[in-house]
Formats: sequence, structure tokens, C-alpha cells
Amino acid sequence: MIINAIKAKNVLKYAELDLSDLPEEGIIAISGENESGKSTIGETVCFALFGRTFSLGPDDRDKILRWGEHHCSATLDFSVDGSAYQLSRFLDRDGSHSACLSKADDVENPIARGVKAVSDRLFEILGYEFDEFVESFYLAQREITTPHPHSVAVKTMAGVAPLEHVASGFEDEIAQFDEMTEELGAEVEALRQELEELDFREGHLKQLEDAKNAMEAEINANKSAMDNLETAADIYMQNQPQIKQARGKRGSLRFWRFLSLVLALVFGGAWFLLAQQPEMAQSQQLLQMLQQKLPSWQDAWISYIGVAAIGFAVLMLLFWIRSSYHKSRAQTLEEESRVFGDALEKARAVTPFVAEAQQQAAGSPEPEAQASADDGEELRLSAVEKLARPKDSAFASLLSRAEDVAADIAEVRAYVEPEIRWLREQIERKEEQFWAKGQEVDRELERVRQVARLSEVMDGLQNKMAEIQRKKDKRAKAIELLEGASGFVSSNFNRDIRDLVARTLPVFTQGRYEHLRIDPDLSVKVFSSDKRDFMDLDEVSSGTQRQIMLALRLALSEKLLSRRVQGEQFAFLDEPFAFFDEDRTRYALKALTGMSDKLSQIWIVAQVYPQGADVEFAANLKCSRDLDRLSA
Repeated sequence: MIINAIKAKNVLKYAELDLSDLPEEGIIAISGENESGKSTIGETVCFALFGRTFSLGPDDRDKILRWGEHHCSATLDFSVDGSAYQLSRFLDRDGSHSACLSKADDVENPIARGVKAVSDRLFEILGYEFDEFVESFYLAQREITTPHPHSVAVKTMAGVAPLEHVASGFEDEIAQFDEMTEELGAEVEALRQELEELDFREGHLKQLEDAKNAMEAEINANKSAMDNLETAADIYMQNQPQIKQARGKRGSLRFWRFLSLVLALVFGGAWFLLAQQPEMAQSQQLLQMLQQKLPSWQDAWISYIGVAAIGFAVLMLLFWIRSSYHKSRAQTLEEESRVFGDALEKARAVTPFVAEAQQQAAGSPEPEAQASADDGEELRLSAVEKLARPKDSAFASLLSRAEDVAADIAEVRAYVEPEIRWLREQIERKEEQFWAKGQEVDRELERVRQVARLSEVMDGLQNKMAEIQRKKDKRAKAIELLEGASGFVSSNFNRDIRDLVARTLPVFTQGRYEHLRIDPDLSVKVFSSDKRDFMDLDEVSSGTQRQIMLALRLALSEKLLSRRVQGEQFAFLDEPFAFFDEDRTRYALKALTGMSDKLSQIWIVAQVYPQGADVEFAANLKCSRDLDRLSA
């Protein structure tokens, strides 16, 4: 950037400042006594470019107005790499601030209007902002000190600023990740507490289901035992009269079978004696007896005695067959009835309902629930306390007689009816407990679902935390790499600055000092030929220190020129030779004339310039304490 003209009204000291047709190359010398307005020229340039000055920050912008005035303006004509621009800025005491940037040949059509828009567009054109400007091309009236290594301007010149900007973005992201992790951690902790409040026990659902299934199996077994007892008792009682009837008929038939056998034997023997052995004495005696008993006896009747014997034999066989049938039927009915004994034993094996045992199998309930269950149990027991189970002695007696099929119907009914009532009551109580277990299983199942849902959410949150941690680790690694790159860039920057200073330092110091060592923190040491070692700056004179710092400042300017600025550039040095003696001033002026091809327009402010300086100024502006207008 080269300044072509400066026009201002009511800026600081000057009611009017009009510097036109300024030379594009060479030294523009500004001289005059103290408080004559020399520095105001540089401050006006600074205000026109950036809306502020070095000595007055953004909050003190109203102090830029000349005392007693209500508004001020500044117009700067400049060129960048062959393109001419006009920048205008306006400020009033009410704080109204405006800016306008346009091409010099078309001022009616601005390319940017407004403070923010002009600032953005100006940065694109110039390649630097206020901080870089005051650290390089603008040396305000102040003590020349070592540039601060952590200033934005120096970092920008060094090329470290973009790296640090990226690293800062990563640090902000890491901070956001930390906040996210903390929030997620709080959510995970809340979920963990909720899980603890659920009091979930691994495997408890299976225990409850096993207990429920076991109770269901027991109920079914009890029902089966009860049904079998009822069925077996019915069969026993149905068979009992039939068994008695079969036994009675069998007894009668056995008698008639025996009688028939005797008669068959008697008649058969008589026939044998009379028909086959008539000569025997027994036969004669039998015949005489028959003749006596039956006066009309005839020998022809002997055959009928044989027929009678055969008839009685047949009748005995029929009675034997019928007796065997009734014996078999009685045995069959007895076998059917003996099932009643097995049913009695199975029914007797049914254990009574014990609430405590069931509760222990499924886990102890809460105290309040337990008390309520106990109260309900007591009320229910009082309602069924008449349902007593038959005694063991009655069972043993009935079982023994039932196995012999000796128990009568009244005896069976007297035992079975209370036993059935007792079994039904036990089954009802167990069914109530079974349904309670079912509800408990349902509650536990819902708790399992809640635990699964909460665990899934917590796993998701923990996975997010792990993913965030991986992102943090990546960014931490990136920051580490950026810091390494920044260190490398800073090292190269220091080396380049050192080389640039080595070109001007011998000229400024008349060859007395030629080499500098610039540490990473931009602290400077100068090599002394006399001591053959590097010295701290506090070991040299104040004039030499300022010469070294001026060379360092100009080196920073050249570095910014090579990195960010297109075309030629101006520099404004306000009292750079303060505390210089005349010889040092002469050498410094001469060094500045040929220091850099790109740093072509150099504004230098001094109270007076030494006589005999072998330097030709491109322009010479003289300021006066008594004048509030300056034109050239």
C-alpha cells in the first residue's frame, strides 16, 4: 500500500489536513517542534485505515475529534499493486461512525460501505489489520521494545496464527466435549441411581418363574390327586354292593355246587351198586332199603337213578361255572376298588399350604406387604378353620380296610368327603398364591424390561462418552502436532528475522554489530566482536539498543511484506531516532533509503534532521505548533 493523498478535517490537532500528490517512493520527512502535529499525521492515517489510533482505543474514539468540534472526517487515497482506492471515514461526537471504500476512478459506486464491510474488504486488499500494522509498518512515538512473541501481529507474521487459531478451535471443541461428557456423566449417574432404586437382582425373575411353575405343577398334582380320589371313591362305592352281591351269589352257588356234587356221588354210587354190582351185600342192603321206602319200587327205576346221577353231575358243573364267574367278577371289582387305596395315599401326600414356605421360596416381601398378607391370612383361616383334615389314624385304618376292600360305603364317605373339602380348600389357597406369584412375576418382568431399557440407554450414553473421548484424544493429538508445527514455523521465522536484521544492523551501527541471536521468545542478544560472545541488550548503550530494535522492527515489516502484502508498502516511523546522536541518525537515514525495494515509501518523523546527511528527501513537511492547518 502506497499513500497518495491524505485529507482530514477536525482530526486531533488539525482543523484541516490536506496532503496531496505525495511521492510514491523515498523518504517523506516530517519535522517540527514538540506538539506541532507531527504525530497527528500518522494517527490520521491510522484512523482513516482502521477507525482508531495507536494512542486512542475504540472506547476513546470520541477523543479523535478536535477539541470543540462535533464531527471529523478523513479521506485516504492509496494504491495497492497498481490499483488506486479512496477510503473515507466519518465520526461525530454522538458516536456515529461510518466508512466507505471505493475505487479512485469510481467514487460514486463504493465497493464497501459501513465499518464492518470496509474492515473486511480492506483486509482482503491490504493483507493486514491494525495489530499487524502497529507491530510492523507503523512505529508510533514510543519506546522501541522487543516485539511480544505472543502478540497476534507477530504470530500472524510468523504464520503461527492460523495454526494457533485451529488449535484454539480444537481446544474449544475439547472444552465442549468436556461439558458434554459431564452432562452425559450426570445422565449416566441418574440412570445408575434409578437402576439401584429398582433393586434389580440378577436371576430373581427365573427364581420367581420357577417358583410359579413349581406351584402350578403342585396345584395340578393336587387337583389330579383330588380328582383321582373322587373318581376312585366313586368307583369303590359303586363296586362295593356289586362285590358283596358277587360274593353272596358265589357263596350260594358253592353250596348248591357242593350239594349237587354230593347228590351226584350218591346217585352215581347207588346206580353203580344196583346196576353193576347187584350181588354185593351193600347192593342188596340198598335195594331192600329202597323197597321198604318205596313200596312201589321197580328194578326198572335203576336206570333213572343213573340219569339222576348224571343230572346232578351236570347241575354241579353248572353251579361250579357260575360260581367261578361270580368269583372272577368279585376279583375284578376288587382290583378296580383297590385303586382307591393308591388314590388315598396320593391324596394324603398332598402337603398343606404354608404361606411362610412359599414366601421364602419367592423372596421375602416388604414388611408392610408382609403384615397385610399375614392379616389377610388370619382372616381367611378363621373362615375355614372348620375344614379340618381327617386324622392320620382314620387314614391308616381306611387304607388298610380299603386295600382288603373291606371298608363299607359309609366309612369311605365319612373319610373322603372331608378330605375332598380339605384338598379343595388347599388348592384354592395355593391358586391364590399362584396368582399372586403371577402378579409378582409380571412386576419383576416389567422391572426386567425397565432395567433392560435403562441399561440400553446407559450403554448408549457410555458409548457416546467413549466416542467423545476418542474425539478429544484426536484433537489433543492434533493440538500436539500443531504445537510442534508452530514451534517449527516459529523457529524458521526467528531465523528469517535474524537474517533480515543482519542486512540492516551493520549499516545502523556502522559495522560495530552484525549478528543477532533471536530466541523463541523473541528475546534478542547481539554479538560483540570485542567480547567474542553474545551480549544481552542491557549490556549495550540505549542508542545501540534502539538501533537494534529499529532493525528488528524493519525486519518484521519485511517479513510481513513477503508473507501477506501485495506490491509496495509504506512505513510510518514516528521519532525512530530519538536518543540517537547525529552520526547514528545519518547512518540510519542512509540505511533506510536503500533498505528494501518493496518498502518504498517511508514516512519519518523527527524534530530536526542533522545537517550534512547524505540523503535526499522525496518530500519535506514542516509542522508548526501555531498552525492548525497543514497543506502540501
